[in-house]
Amino acid sequence: MIVKEFVKHFKPFVFLALLLMSCSTYLSAQNKVDSLTDAVKNEMYKKLKHFTFGFYVDAYYNGTFRSKGDTSNIVPFSSNCPVQDQIRLNVAAIEISYTADRVRGKLAIQFGDAPNLLASPQAQFIKNLRQANFGWRLFKKLWLDFGYFLNPVGIESSWPVLNYLSTVSVGGYYEPGNLLGVKLTWNVSDKFWGGIMVGNPYSLAYARNTHMAGLIFVYYTPIPRLTLNYNNFFGNQALTNAEVNTDILYNNFIVQYNPVDPLFLTGQLDFAAQTNSKLPPDTNKTATMFSGMIEAKFVFVEKYSVSARYEFFNDYDGFLSQEYIYNNQTRGLMTQGFSVGFEYKPIKIGYIRVEYKHLFAASGNNIFQSDTSDQQQSLVFTTGVRF
Repeated sequence: MIVKEFVKHFKPFVFLALLLMSCSTYLSAQNKVDSLTDAVKNEMYKKLKHFTFGFYVDAYYNGTFRSKGDTSNIVPFSSNCPVQDQIRLNVAAIEISYTADRVRGKLAIQFGDAPNLLASPQAQFIKNLRQANFGWRLFKKLWLDFGYFLNPVGIESSWPVLNYLSTVSVGGYYEPGNLLGVKLTWNVSDKFWGGIMVGNPYSLAYARNTHMAGLIFVYYTPIPRLTLNYNNFFGNQALTNAEVNTDILYNNFIVQYNPVDPLFLTGQLDFAAQTNSKLPPDTNKTATMFSGMIEAKFVFVEKYSVSARYEFFNDYDGFLSQEYIYNNQTRGLMTQGFSVGFEYKPIKIGYIRVEYKHLFAASGNNIFQSDTSDQQQSLVFTTGVRF
């Protein structure tokens, strides 16, 4: 009786207590789900913190002088900005990097005139791939990477944003291209590091066979603001079924010096030798090639800078380029020239550039303007953003 009377008089309070208990159970379950979601989010954020994402676009106009009779719209020996007298897209690229304590990776996909024209006819499948590699840290300062790598030979890049000037020298055009294979890197100290690479090269000058090639690279910073770099490339450059090997050793020396904050200096010298590549009558001898450049950049205001470059290229036997006629004598390509450029950076991630470039070949060579001129002059406008 007492219980019935209690329920009768306090029935609303009992119902409210049961309702609160059920809500409490639901809220506890909901909090559990929320906490689980937060755990997943936190785990994702931990993973994403190792990723970096990049985006790059560069457009250009390469205006050539006295090109009225030129039957080709391609500027010779151009690693970028290759189409004349048109507003064009040089590069559009997406970059993804992953860097953790023991694992790293890089993927860069590119489109535009530069990758389309630099890929050899035998390797068109790889033209839109700039980098695709991954690796593990074997020891504290030793990394082993696999995939498609940028070649350390040469300071110039087909991406204008990475250069003082938007165009690339003739010597840079003929340097070894990217490598598909394996790379071992040893960071000895803050002043010294280097490594070796083994694989197949892919570029206009080196994609004529399926032979493996090797590469050694060394960087040394003896004092702050000064970096010395040596790279070499070696391997058999003969056609796959050729009976005679044409073994190449390509040496590349780079000096970078920043004496004061506004001034940047770069010097580069390339020397290559290849067996069984001499011009007739004795084709069994070793052929040689020299090229180089000197560059300077001066930032006179935070957003403004000027740059200049002198370059030369001398492939006497034409084993990298091809044979030409110089004053009734057959020999390989020989050029020299200079470039002067001005850059304005309206924002940190963007640039606007104008550059004057003048190339000279030996008298009577006629390698420019559809084989009608020994000289080529260009006024190149480029603009781009990278972040």
